[in-house]
Amino acid sequence: MTRLDIYMAGKRMQYGARFDPTGLAPQFADHFNSGVRIEVAFVGPDGSEYERKRGTVGVTSGWAPCFLLMLTKHSTGSTHTLGHRDIVTKVV
Repeated sequence: MTRLDIYMAGKRMQYGARFDPTGLAPQFADHFNSGVRIEVAFVGPDGSEYERKRGTVGVTSGWAPCFLLMLTKHSTGSTHTLGHRDIVTKVV
C-alpha cells in the first residue's frame, strides 16, 4: 500500500460516503507517495501559467481533500493548493 492508499482508507473510514477525493489531482499522487521535491507551474482558468514554486506535496485534511505544495520541510500547511490544471515541471 502506498502512502496515499493508507491516507484514503483512513479518510473513508472517518467520513464514510461523505468522503470525496475528486479534488486530488492525479498528477501529484506519485510525488505525494515519494516525498520528493518538485517544481510546479500553476495554471489559471485561461490556461496560462502564472507562477512557479518548488516544494513537496502534502494533502489537506477533511472530507474533500486536495493536494498542497509544502514549500519547506518545516511547513505545517500551505496556501498553494494543487489543482487538476497545474503541471509538474521538474523533480528537484
